[in-house]
Amino acid sequence: MKLLSLRKNNEADVKMVGAVVGILVTLIIAVLVFYNIAGSIDTTTIDADLTGTPSANATDATLDQAATFFSVAPIIAIVIVAVVILGYVSRIGG
Repeated sequence: MKLLSLRKNNEADVKMVGAVVGILVTLIIAVLVFYNIAGSIDTTTIDADLTGTPSANATDATLDQAATFFSVAPIIAIVIVAVVILGYVSRIGG
């Protein structure tokens, strides 16, 4: 009986849409903040006091990892949207 009350609950649909929108907005803000901060780091003055270029190497590695994550993150959003659509289709069909 409890499952039927959850199945007919339209508040859950609104919360799911809100969660998806929240995730997408958070992702967009994270990309903007990260690349603004990473672009403003001056590694040449840090490396002037050190042997070699460790801070430039660390910055490059961090940027490479961030680029990988930010290229995969939209796929996560697409999967979430697909799950919501499949949920609606299964509810309509059954």
